[in-house]
Amino acid sequence: MPYTPSGFFCDRLIRERERRDGEGSLNKPIRFNGQDYNTLKQEYLQSKTLFEDEAFPATVESLGFKELGHKSNKVKNIVWKRPKEICENPQFIVGGASRTDICQGDLGKLSL
Repeated sequence: MPYTPSGFFCDRLIRERERRDGEGSLNKPIRFNGQDYNTLKQEYLQSKTLFEDEAFPATVESLGFKELGHKSNKVKNIVWKRPKEICENPQFIVGGASRTDICQGDLGKLSL
């Protein structure tokens, strides 16, 4: 029986092997929680409902803890909106993107 390494090293080997096989490419993206975009899109279009992410629900608890916890003044006026509630023609990425386009900032501030 072949030796199977465990822990971080094993995880890294698996990720490298998957990348060699195309996993993580545009044609074969890595699926979070086994979700497939096209399958989800068809399901929600057929049911005529909007997607709600169970892993990141639109609740204050999704924002964090301590200074962003549910009792924090920083989150008391948070209003969750869908893109079409913010502007008429929302677009996720226009003209390409780089790793420095968006920087993490404080809640309520968008750093571009």
